Amino acid sequence: MEQEGEWEVHFRRVTVKMSDGSAFTGRVNIRTFQRLSDFFRTADDRFIVLLADEGQPQRVLMLNKNYIVWAEAAD
Repeated sequence: MEQEGEWEVHFRRVTVKMSDGSAFTGRVNIRTFQRLSDFFRTADDRFIVLLADEGQPQRVLMLNKNYIVWAEAAD
C-alpha cells in the first residue's frame, strides 16, 4: 500500500453494475479498508471514483453508490 501525502492509496480492480444496466471495469482506491466490501458498505463517500480500463486517455468516472446494483472484485 502506498501513501501519497495524506492519502492512503490501495487500488483494487473491480467490475460495477449500475441500475440502468451499464457496467464498468476499472480500479477503485479502497484507501485503508482491507476488503472491497468494507469500502462499499462503510465509506462515507456518496460517490466512488473509478479509473476505467477502457478508453484513451484514461476515463475517470464518479459513480453514485445509490445506483450500484453489484460490485465484483476483478483481481
